[in-house]
Amino acid sequence: MDKNKEEKLKDLEYQFVQDFIKLRKDNHLTQEAMANQSGVIRLTITRIENLITSPQVNTLIKILEPLGYTVKIEPIDKKKKK
Repeated sequence: MDKNKEEKLKDLEYQFVQDFIKLRKDNHLTQEAMANQSGVIRLTITRIENLITSPQVNTLIKILEPLGYTVKIEPIDKKKKK
């Protein structure tokens, strides 16, 4: 993969994680509380937030569902227009 594409992917992942953290904090949840609500261990949430691991889709769905969210595929350009 060319370097430019790798950088774009890293930027997208970083922004996703920032949105993930914001969602947790906006809901006044600790990592532990989010883990308890979702049934996903706190260490997994910590590793996602610290960009140590990229979560599987089913893990993201488990974490987001109790908060009323899901994973959605959308065009990258659409995100830039907002």
